[in-house]
Amino acid sequence: MDIEHSNWNGYDVYGDIKELDAIVESNGFINLDKDDVVEVLSAEGENYVTTGIDNQIDDAFTKAINGLPYSIDKITSLLISFCYGNRRPNMTEILKIPSFLSEANPDIDVRWGITKDETSGDSFKVILVTSANI
Repeated sequence: MDIEHSNWNGYDVYGDIKELDAIVESNGFINLDKDDVVEVLSAEGENYVTTGIDNQIDDAFTKAINGLPYSIDKITSLLISFCYGNRRPNMTEILKIPSFLSEANPDIDVRWGITKDETSGDSFKVILVTSANI
């Protein structure tokens, strides 16, 4: 798997760093900001950004997780940005995801936010920012 390697505000990151800017610049129901992103990127390990897009939010999350070059148990710090378009996400479905993560890795530090993206149509987009010991 060939993943783009870049620098974002002094941090080495694999993946599309434009997604980091999108997180910082977005406003939503639960906001994430530059401090949240920096805290994840400052954790010990390699930093990755992945995305998943699907008509179901849990499937979008699964696609983003599957885009990582390692398993969940390697993640030390994680930021999840849920983006929706015309359809609001079901909070019950969203809350299953952090629960699933803590069962898979009880030591994981998780931050998450929810924003609206008018360009998403009926799809959901999940952006993951991770730091992992691999």
